[in-house]
Amino acid sequence: MSTVKANLKNAREAIAAKSYDDALKWTQKVLDSEPENYMGLVFSGLACQNLGQSAKGEEYFKKAISISPDLPLAREGLINFYDKLKKWSELTIALEEILHVYLRIPDGKKALSTTERLIDLYTTQAEMDKSVEKIQTLLQGSSLYDVLDDKPDRLTTLKRLASAQEQADDAFYEREVKQRRGRLGSGTQEQVQTAVKNELYSASQRGSTYESILELGPDTDLQLKLLQFYTDKMAAVAYDQKTTVRERVLSLAIAMVQHSSTSPLPYEQLLKLADAASPSDYDQNLQEQYITQFPNTGLSKMIQAQMRFANGEPREDLVESLEQAFRMEPNTAYGYLVISWMDHASRDYDSGLEHATMGRDILRKLATATASSFPKMLRSFELCMAGCQLKISPKLAENALLLYEGILKTDGNNIEALEGVGFVRSLEGKYAEATESFERVLALDPASTSARSELGWICYLQQDYDHAEEKLRQVIEMSDTPRALDLYRLGRIYYDMGADYRDNPAYSHAQLIAAARLDPQCAGAFTYLGHYYREVAQDAARAEKCYQHAFSLDQHQGDAGRFLSDYLLDAGSLEGAIDVYQRVIEADTKANWAMNRLGFAELMRGNNIEAMGSFQKLLRNDIKDALAWEGVAEAYQHEGRYMAALKAFTRNRELVPESTTAVYHIARVHQRLAMYPEAIEHYQSALRLAERNQEPSHIPSLMGLAESYLEQGKEYFVSGYYGRSAESCGQALAYTLQLLQQDSTVISAWKLVGDACLAYRSVPRYLHLCPLETLSAIIDMLPGDTNTLLHFPTKLDDDPLEVIKTMSASPLENPTTETTLKFLDAIYVVAGLSYKRANILNGNQGHHAAQCWYDIALTYYYRHENALRSRADGGQWLGIAIRCLKASLQFEEENPLVWNALGVATLSTNAKISQHAFIKAMEYDPKNAVPWSNIGFLYLLNSELDLAAKAFTTAQTLDPSFAQAWTGHACVASLWGNNEPTALFAHAFESSTASILEASYGYAVNTFTDMLAKSHRSTTAPFGSHHQNKRSPSSSSASTLLVTPAFALSKYLEQRPRDIQAWNLLGLVRERFLQQEGAAECFLTAINILNEEKDANEHRRERMILHHNLARALLSMQDYRGSVEAFELSLELEGSAATRSVIRTCKHLGAGLALYYAGELERSLAMFETALAETEQVEGMEQSRDDVVVLLSQVLWALGGEEQQAAAKDELFRCIAQSPTHLPAIFGLGAMGLVQDDETLATAALKEILKFSRQELAAMDPEMRSDRMISQYYSLLSESKLSVAALSKSVHQAPAEAALWRRLSEHLSTTISHTGASAYSVAQSNAKAGLDLLQRQESLQAADLMRGYAQVAGTTLLADEERRQKVAGWKNVKKEKLEEESRQSDTRVGEALRMAQRAVMAAPWKCEAWQLVGTAAEELLARTAL
Repeated sequence: MSTVKANLKNAREAIAAKSYDDALKWTQKVLDSEPENYMGLVFSGLACQNLGQSAKGEEYFKKAISISPDLPLAREGLINFYDKLKKWSELTIALEEILHVYLRIPDGKKALSTTERLIDLYTTQAEMDKSVEKIQTLLQGSSLYDVLDDKPDRLTTLKRLASAQEQADDAFYEREVKQRRGRLGSGTQEQVQTAVKNELYSASQRGSTYESILELGPDTDLQLKLLQFYTDKMAAVAYDQKTTVRERVLSLAIAMVQHSSTSPLPYEQLLKLADAASPSDYDQNLQEQYITQFPNTGLSKMIQAQMRFANGEPREDLVESLEQAFRMEPNTAYGYLVISWMDHASRDYDSGLEHATMGRDILRKLATATASSFPKMLRSFELCMAGCQLKISPKLAENALLLYEGILKTDGNNIEALEGVGFVRSLEGKYAEATESFERVLALDPASTSARSELGWICYLQQDYDHAEEKLRQVIEMSDTPRALDLYRLGRIYYDMGADYRDNPAYSHAQLIAAARLDPQCAGAFTYLGHYYREVAQDAARAEKCYQHAFSLDQHQGDAGRFLSDYLLDAGSLEGAIDVYQRVIEADTKANWAMNRLGFAELMRGNNIEAMGSFQKLLRNDIKDALAWEGVAEAYQHEGRYMAALKAFTRNRELVPESTTAVYHIARVHQRLAMYPEAIEHYQSALRLAERNQEPSHIPSLMGLAESYLEQGKEYFVSGYYGRSAESCGQALAYTLQLLQQDSTVISAWKLVGDACLAYRSVPRYLHLCPLETLSAIIDMLPGDTNTLLHFPTKLDDDPLEVIKTMSASPLENPTTETTLKFLDAIYVVAGLSYKRANILNGNQGHHAAQCWYDIALTYYYRHENALRSRADGGQWLGIAIRCLKASLQFEEENPLVWNALGVATLSTNAKISQHAFIKAMEYDPKNAVPWSNIGFLYLLNSELDLAAKAFTTAQTLDPSFAQAWTGHACVASLWGNNEPTALFAHAFESSTASILEASYGYAVNTFTDMLAKSHRSTTAPFGSHHQNKRSPSSSSASTLLVTPAFALSKYLEQRPRDIQAWNLLGLVRERFLQQEGAAECFLTAINILNEEKDANEHRRERMILHHNLARALLSMQDYRGSVEAFELSLELEGSAATRSVIRTCKHLGAGLALYYAGELERSLAMFETALAETEQVEGMEQSRDDVVVLLSQVLWALGGEEQQAAAKDELFRCIAQSPTHLPAIFGLGAMGLVQDDETLATAALKEILKFSRQELAAMDPEMRSDRMISQYYSLLSESKLSVAALSKSVHQAPAEAALWRRLSEHLSTTISHTGASAYSVAQSNAKAGLDLLQRQESLQAADLMRGYAQVAGTTLLADEERRQKVAGWKNVKKEKLEEESRQSDTRVGEALRMAQRAVMAAPWKCEAWQLVGTAAEELLARTAL
């Protein structure tokens, strides 16, 4: 034991000397001998702690505590250890444990210090709840307080506790709100805050702490804190606890006010929690005291405003103060009570209703927060709401009635509510119930003049004017100071009684004047004074002033607004009238008349959207208002919403079926939508309605009809229906004439006459459809001084006008004559005079004058073009056109359309002016492609191709669909010589739908030229360059390429019927279509146009070419005499001195062929001999010599003499000797052998053919004529099988050629018919195979397709006949079998008829197809008859 004590002493000394290693050694010796030695463990802990061995030190301390828990030394060491390491949670636990030890000892001093240390620690760690608990232990009644020798001061401790509780409550609120907001389903932030406050104030002890402090002595600041605490708690706690808290708030506030508190809170609480029906019911002394001490608070400003208003200060002067007050106190029921009744008294009922409603809502929230119902204030708000609703609009009367009835349920004798019910019932027309309500008021208050007045007014509303006058007069007599309302009502009664009561100023006028003087705010009095001055006194100025004043006082005075707007409109003040309409609508959303007028006024101003809104509001009030439907439809129409406008106008017509205007507007919308047939139909319907309603002719409908027909004509033109276009223009002229007969001063009608006349410029082919009588009538209506008034020569247009008056329509049916040009010139004159007449009626002023001069210029420019086409001098007309354009520019210098026209007019006469004009047009309209395109043509005319290309490219960039730019680009490409022009012309043609003449003609010319170039390249290709089974390009593919160009040419010629080159080109194109009759017609038309020319020698070459082309077409038509005549005339026009050429040789060949077929063999022989001689002299004709020899041999053979036939054979033999591969010569020899039954000659020819291989024959003879020759040879020898085999070889050689199948089918049919063999089905199969192949070809001729169908039809009929003959020979056959065969036969004949019909549809000009249809139909008809 002594050793242990010694070691402990040594350890203590080592620790004191800070030799902690030595101390640890000594303690270790102690523990080795006594492991549970308390002091040894404590010293070991201290040593380890100072040596930085924290874990061991903590372990030693804890072991020591476990051995002796009631000894504080180890615990103190552990506390110091935790404090040094800042282990606050462990430190807190250790302090709590040692506190219990000190209390058990007891050691009051150390217990107090430990408690203080715990309070500080909890406060530092923001654990205010525990801090509060520890502070509470310092108060009397705790175990700590009992062991203390020096007791703490109670007041100080309570204040300290209050501060800690405040911090604890704040921390709890922030912590809980933050945590709960992050939970799912926690609700809104306001809900979370309310729930947390409820918990907080329900559990908080802060109030009792404040109360305890105040018990020890007065403290103003703490008293204010307590009031604020109870105020907050009243709003937070449950409803059943609110009453107690509210009473405490009131008692505390009263006490603070009695002690003249310097804080506004107690005053405000007393005012806010008071229940009063009006601001005057509040404690006036309290209010005076409050506003004196706190003049700048929000509530104080509200009280001050109320007092100033009660003293007569106008509300307008209080607005700023009230706005500032509500910004400071936005949720005070008192403030809304003040302002709502202030609004009501100032007749601002909309604001009053809004403020009273908001005040009631705030009051309900306050009632919920304080558990006080505030019945007086709530009733006041509801009375204010109901009164405002009645004043705002009758439609709110039902809402007001609900409020009044709700008040009467709780207060059955409430006079204001009873009067309100009476007002509502009176408005509803329930006068008995209204009377009952007012009588109840009189029972409660016999002196009520308002109730008596209302009873009299009810009599007035029931038109019982006598009783009404009596009652109102009694009310006025009973009153010491009559109300202005009663005087106004009596005056109004007198006014409506009429007669002397209205006219005599002593009655109605006197009462109204008295009311107005007594109450200058009585709007009704001023309204009826306005009526008096307007109707009785006839004083418009006074009436307008009265209406103006009445309306400024009360915008609900609809009559005042209506008549005031009439006066404003009469004075030309549209804006003022619109302002009146808008204010009336704001005051009364059911003021339909104002909405209607506002809508039409906005339409007049061009505000279509605003007009729509006004009419739509009106329609929501009255869906059957026809005028509103008309107005909204017009607004839709002006805004471009045509479908909506159409529906609205249709609805308008349904409401007013006999309205001419409704039908007219429907037609107008259809016209805007380019639905011209529908527009025309409705315009005509409008005219019929006008006639039925005995109205004068409806000029707008006549104008609409004329415009619709003209626009329809333009649309027809763009679509390519030129005849329909001309007819529509004629209709437009007819209806315009009707209009002018009604009123010849309509400027737009004369303008329309000019437009319709100019439209015929584009359709000269159909001038015979122009109504000559109508034009003559229009001419008669034109004044004789039309030209003179605009300074034109008087006799400038006399001759063309005579043309119209003397001409009939028949000469115009042929558009290729000069008559067409003369008539066009006359039409241009009528157009020009019409434009001049329009300009004269317009006064030659402004924009219309500029447009008229532009239109006049167009007519003279077109006359200039017309003169050039007739090869006359048109310079006079061009000069006039240019002067007219300059006159137009004097009125509108910045008109790009006129500048562009000036550039076009000077295009070929003055390039500088033209360029300047185009540039000006670009400046004024930089996004327009037209001037760019036109300046491109100017550069093109002056050979500036690069500039032209750039101009056309710019035009295409501005408008990619502008066809003129593409046409110009194509012209540039053509001059540059590249291969683009055809594609460019094609694009221009397609995009313009054949309306651009240059595009149509250029497309046709270039396509035809390209086709000739390709054909020339293919025919001059070297031998063997094509596949052996590939046929050379045929007329079929060429004609397919020319289909669209042919259409383009035909549309071109409908607009330019005297263009010789175009007629010639169309004839050439039709030749490629194998339409020889059409081609000949084209050539003849061109020749006839040329024959009208005065100088025959001027166009000698053109005549020569045209007669050559005509001769070729006539030859194909088998008109041999006409062909010979044409060939000879062409040769004659060429002249005897003409040099030999390929064309001349072709003419001799053509003439020889025509003479041959005409039977003039001698002359034919001479022609061929001449041609043969020329082939040897003309370069390039060497290869044609063999063909000429063959033709010559044919003529020699046809002469019939032995010498001639021998000479023919010799020529052919000679040809074969020189050209062994010339198959036509071999075919000729073979044909001669076959015709003469000369087997030797035929065999020799056959051997010549057989010398060639199949590949060589395919190259030299793509059409396999050699196989046909071999087949005919075997037929001559009666070898039918070999004959068929020869044709079969050609089919095998080229199975895709439909013509070979057809040839085999024809041969089989012929062979069968001669031999009687039964193989028609084979022929039919071959024909069908040939047709199938033919239909698969990409390009084919109509004639080929016709022959294919015809072949199938013919073989089908032959096969049917063969089958019928076979069936007829049957014996002992069942009836069912025969009937089946009969049905199949009928089916075959029907199929044959269908094939024949398809043949007709393929080529209706072919006679054989029609004959086949007749045969099949006759056969089918015969069977039907049986």
